[in-house]
Amino acid sequence: MDYFPIRILSEKTGVNSVTLRAWERRYGLLKPYRTEKGHRLYQASDIERVRKVLYWVQLGVPVGKVRAVLSSESVSEVEELKQADDGWLIWQHEFIELVLAMKYQQWESKLREASKQYPIQVLLKKGLLPVLGQLRELPNALCARLALQSYLTDLAASMIVNFKGGIPSEQPLIIINLDNCALISRLYCWSKLDSKERYICIDGVRTIADVDALYRDMSPKLVVVMAQDIGQIEAARWLQSWPSYNVDSYFVGASFWLANRATQMVEEDKHLFADLQAFLD
Repeated sequence: MDYFPIRILSEKTGVNSVTLRAWERRYGLLKPYRTEKGHRLYQASDIERVRKVLYWVQLGVPVGKVRAVLSSESVSEVEELKQADDGWLIWQHEFIELVLAMKYQQWESKLREASKQYPIQVLLKKGLLPVLGQLRELPNALCARLALQSYLTDLAASMIVNFKGGIPSEQPLIIINLDNCALISRLYCWSKLDSKERYICIDGVRTIADVDALYRDMSPKLVVVMAQDIGQIEAARWLQSWPSYNVDSYFVGASFWLANRATQMVEEDKHLFADLQAFLD
């Protein structure tokens, strides 16, 4: 039978090797063949197994419950299981408590453990982005939220600094950050690590002339413009002046979404999303 190493399984499923090993050791979701030297080897059936695990995890089933879900023959049992044990709500509550108490080492440990168990896109959609949204709504949480944002920005940057994804000759995805804070663009870059897609994140863009230069020099396959903190008037100016470059452009941020809703100015090659959560969905 054909066997292949964990690197190939990661490439074929988009789940990084650290997460695959955690699914095996902690939850028994995978049972690879072991060589005499202890190296893991997988088969084609493992690819389908990982894809099933990923499907349920993305729906919100806690990874610790996925094994029971996969063995369940009843859809109603699966739905009851999801409702009975919403682990992400518990995780969010516990994480927020640590952030508000400024327990840096404990929230770091909790986050790193979750990042080993879940693909980053799932961790963002089910964990970190809801946490950030809740902290914005809490009174007297400004200092704690800013501390978390600074930590996450640095963490995401450290994760992507040595990333060499994609083929050097292929057209890149360009991510343009219009905020003074790079948090959202860095979190999005972090979410792209498992995709192996070539991308370039650009800060400091202030004019359409800057954008023209990027298109001319990089010939991107598509562009994502991210801004969480700009006002609606400024967002409208960007949308109104944005040229047609014959590639799709994605605008992520509440101000873009609101500006377009007020004027209906966006053309077919421009796509708008109210926040990163909606964009990742």
